[in-house]
Amino acid sequence: MNFYEKSICGNFRGINEDTVSIIKNNTDQTIALIADGMGGHEQGEVASQFVATKIKEKFEPTNYFKPEDGEKFVRDLIIQTNRELYDYSSQNTSEKNMGTTLVLAAFFDEMIFIFNIGDSRAYGLKRYEIRQITNDHTFVNMLVESGEITKDEAKTHPQKNIVTKALGTNRLIQPDVFRLKNHLYNYILLTSDGVTDVLDDESIKTIVFESDNKAEAVVKRAEELESKDNISALVIDLKAGEV
Repeated sequence: MNFYEKSICGNFRGINEDTVSIIKNNTDQTIALIADGMGGHEQGEVASQFVATKIKEKFEPTNYFKPEDGEKFVRDLIIQTNRELYDYSSQNTSEKNMGTTLVLAAFFDEMIFIFNIGDSRAYGLKRYEIRQITNDHTFVNMLVESGEITKDEAKTHPQKNIVTKALGTNRLIQPDVFRLKNHLYNYILLTSDGVTDVLDDESIKTIVFESDNKAEAVVKRAEELESKDNISALVIDLKAGEV
């Protein structure tokens, strides 16, 4: 596997609240993640860095996991990290509202496990297809799923950035989990909403397949389209090294 990552503040924010991290354990099993500190909450950049750091501290010293054991370990780790962030926020912020999204891909043998909380996304890409794996935990996505608005209407809805689930906002939280076979895809892409607010799925697929530095190209295009948020992308090339 090859990893491409890029994260920028963008032209409309004063600080980058996104954190991108690639973490290997003692046997080179890998976790890749993007945490997007929530705008409007206190210390969003601290929240995203807190989550990435805690996950690194606990995953890095581990040894080989069978896929089912790795899935349980990472799920429990996310739940524990959320609890620690919630407690930290309660002690260190006046409003107790420190929060961050999280999208995480864990690679164990032939399996990929995708975990998400919030509206940072994971995609699976192959030559003629891009599939959004995660479901956004947002108010407008609830409206889409209930049939009240269309996906096109959601893109310009005035409340499209309201996140309904995030790390640090409740002491108990469960991530969504998705299980993939790694041979079915060429790439896994993780993004913050600074990318997906301005780039549609087909544009993302074209950029990933046609660019050398894939994450940098995705981020650059989102910046050119005047994304109003921090912009982060992490691309995992699953076929790298194959003959």
